[in-house]
Amino acid sequence: MKLSLQFKLVVLFSTIVFVGLSAMLLFSYKVTENNMYRMIHDDMLDVRSNLDIAMNQYFLVRNKRLSVASLAAERTRLVRELGSVVNAALSIYTSEGKPFSSSAAGSPGVESADLAAAVQSVSAYITTISEGRIWTTMSFPVVVNDNRLGIVRVQKDYSDLYQRNLRFQSTVQGFAVALFIVIFIASVWMARAITRPIRHLTRRSVQVAEGNLNVVIQPSTRDELGELARSFQVMVDRVRSQIDVIERDRDEVRFLQARSKAFFDNVTHELKTPLTTILGYAQIIKDNGFHDPVFFEKGLDHIIGESNRLHRMVADILELAAAAPIERAYRMDEVDLSELVAEACEDMQIKADKYEMDIRYEADKQLFVRGDRDKLKEVLLNLLDNAIKYGHVRSTVTVKAWREGGYCCLVVNDRSDGISGEVLEQMFEPFFRGGGQSGERGSAGLGLAIVKTIVEDHGGTVTMTSRLQEGSTAEVQLPELEVDHEQH
Repeated sequence: MKLSLQFKLVVLFSTIVFVGLSAMLLFSYKVTENNMYRMIHDDMLDVRSNLDIAMNQYFLVRNKRLSVASLAAERTRLVRELGSVVNAALSIYTSEGKPFSSSAAGSPGVESADLAAAVQSVSAYITTISEGRIWTTMSFPVVVNDNRLGIVRVQKDYSDLYQRNLRFQSTVQGFAVALFIVIFIASVWMARAITRPIRHLTRRSVQVAEGNLNVVIQPSTRDELGELARSFQVMVDRVRSQIDVIERDRDEVRFLQARSKAFFDNVTHELKTPLTTILGYAQIIKDNGFHDPVFFEKGLDHIIGESNRLHRMVADILELAAAAPIERAYRMDEVDLSELVAEACEDMQIKADKYEMDIRYEADKQLFVRGDRDKLKEVLLNLLDNAIKYGHVRSTVTVKAWREGGYCCLVVNDRSDGISGEVLEQMFEPFFRGGGQSGERGSAGLGLAIVKTIVEDHGGTVTMTSRLQEGSTAEVQLPELEVDHEQH
């Protein structure tokens, strides 16, 4: 059977107290008993002394010589008067221990130990305890000029003294029992107080072992147990923190693995499609020769078109890889975003003209950021290219740039069919295309992924919002660079 620490402490305290109180009781019993016998002994000495004096006075007053004959003749009156002097029962015996006659003390005979000692000229007494009473019998010889005349035997009752000792011992015993009960209750309370933090810590430990790391331990003491509870809480907090980190890392690894798999699946699919077209037309041309000039020209056009698309796709993949954090190498410098917006819009207007689209822009003056000018221009070109490809023919692409709250804000807005919420969440994933009518089907879906990588490497953010049948808006925020405007 498993014994609790509280039970062990109570048993230990109780045993120590019980042994201590028992020793105290035994000691007090022994002391009171010794005191009682010492008082009896002292009283017996006084009785012997008083009897010697009283006996000599008795015979002097009567002008009689103390002898065997006078002792025998006066024994009755002598017993009565001397008994009243010492408040005890007396008997007078011959020097051989035989009674002159019956007396108040009875006729015990020479077999009594005290009387036998007196026969040998030795004073002696014995104490007898029986049925709650105690009495002492003393015998001593009467000697005159070295002649033994007889023996005086005294029997005195000490029951009152004995009862007082018993009452005192009972009082001490009751006090000891009451003290034991009080100490026992106190030990139970103390054991509970000592083990309460341990029980609390044990319950919390079981919860932690079962996987619950959100336990809170409030130390109730400032002693070693409180220090243990605080250390345990620190340990649990650190374990929980480490597990949170591990879970985040695990989720991130899973997410990256999923993205990596999707990326390579898309790369495989996107590269396979133009290669299949090129291989198909090349095989047909090889099989049919040059007998059909129209089909031959058509096949060559497809082969060239798919080859160009494959070239652009490979270039985009290389661009995305170059923009990855592992290999990034930006030439950071002071860049005027206002000038960059104007330059990019003018460059992309040529492409917009193919679809009868117009690019309009407005920008605050001297919008300076710190970054790689070529990479930031690539961000603008990709956003404009995306707006042109998915915007409606004969629509307008609007570009705005301004400063706000320590950031340079850039917005590219198009007029298009819009993008649904589910699609919008994946717009910046590699090889993702939002669908819809695109002005250029050669897109590999890497432009916005490149934009996101470059912007985040510059400490900024990029977001995409859209409304169906109205259009989409891409917004970029970059930290503004504080410069002395008078120098520009």
